[in-house]
Amino acid sequence: MPRMAIVWDSIRDGRQCWFRRLDWAFWAIWVAFPVTAWMAYRANTTASLAIAQSLDAEQAKCAGLIANPLNMSGPGKLLFWTLFGLQLSFFAVLIGILHRMVHRFAHGRIFVSETLQGVWWMGIILVFWPFLDAIASNAVAFALHAIGDTKFYLPFYTVDVGTIAGGVFLMALKFVIEHAILLQSENDLTI
Repeated sequence: MPRMAIVWDSIRDGRQCWFRRLDWAFWAIWVAFPVTAWMAYRANTTASLAIAQSLDAEQAKCAGLIANPLNMSGPGKLLFWTLFGLQLSFFAVLIGILHRMVHRFAHGRIFVSETLQGVWWMGIILVFWPFLDAIASNAVAFALHAIGDTKFYLPFYTVDVGTIAGGVFLMALKFVIEHAILLQSENDLTI
C-alpha cells in the first residue's frame, strides 16, 4: 500500500475517532439537559428572593417588583411556563439536529443529503427564532401585566442579529456542501 494511502487512512480514522467522541459528548449533554432545565427553573422561581437577600432592608422592597412564577395566577403560570418550555425546546431541537449530524459523521456519512437537511433546518431555525422569541416574550409579558401578575410591562424590541447571521451562514453553507457533494459524485463517476 502506498505511503499516501496509509496517511489518508490514518487521518480518516482519526477524524472518525473524534466524531465518535463528540457523539458521546452529545449523549452527555442529553443526560445533563434535565439538570440544566432544573437550574433554569430554580433561577426563575428564586430570583426575587436571591436579589432581596443581596440588598439592604430598604432596597429589598424593590425586589418584590420581580415576579415569581410560583405566585402567579393560573393563567399567568400557564403563560409563563409555556414560554419557558418554548425557550427550552429551542435548545433541545438544535442539540438534537447537531447530535444527529455528528452521529452520522461518526459513522462515515458526511456528504449525504441528511447532512444538507440538518444544516438547512438549523439555518432556518436560527433565522426565525429571534423573531419568534421576541414576539412570544413580549406577548407573554404584556399578558402577565394585563392580568395583574406583573407590576409593570417593559417591552423589548431587540433581536439577536448574531443568531440571524449564523442562520444565514448555515443556509449558504448548505449550498456549498450540496455543490461539494455534486463534485464528489462527478469525480467518482470519472474514475
